[in-house]
Amino acid sequence: MMILLGWLLAEAVAAQPEGVRLDTLQVSYVDFQGQTQQGIIICNTTIAQDLSEIFQKLYEAKYPIERIRPISDYADDDERSMRANNTSCYCYRPIAGSTKLSKHALGLAIDVNPLYNPCVRRKKDGTLLVQPATGKPYVDRSKTFKYKITKRDLCYRLFIQHGFQWGGSWRSLKDYQHFEK
Repeated sequence: MMILLGWLLAEAVAAQPEGVRLDTLQVSYVDFQGQTQQGIIICNTTIAQDLSEIFQKLYEAKYPIERIRPISDYADDDERSMRANNTSCYCYRPIAGSTKLSKHALGLAIDVNPLYNPCVRRKKDGTLLVQPATGKPYVDRSKTFKYKITKRDLCYRLFIQHGFQWGGSWRSLKDYQHFEK
């Protein structure tokens, strides 16, 4: 396992922006079938301790997370990872529609259960852009469904307690899966 973790970190380091230091965390989590699993999170060293503590508390509370894998397991394709409902942190990419690097490219943002907590943005023509595209059934946050992150949710409360911002509180777009520092 240590060889695998070292290889994953070396792979991520090759694409990271200058000055960014990454760490590889192995975390336990409870999947949607109630089974304990081991996940890997590649993140900025400045948030590694926060993420370790948050995911330990989520695990202890049996908070369901479908999967936690590095984005490299999805050929570094963010949409593929989100469609698989993969919780991940580091992903070297710009902000959608921009040349500015995403907080994910700095290892300072994490997306949790992204299929059920999509990113929703209204385009200039009035239509909605939903990421992942398969997350459209979960755009209406007034509906009741499993795995939805809200301000009453344990996941939300833990991230906020650790000083993260939630994309679900943003005005210009709603990124319900997203927590960043």
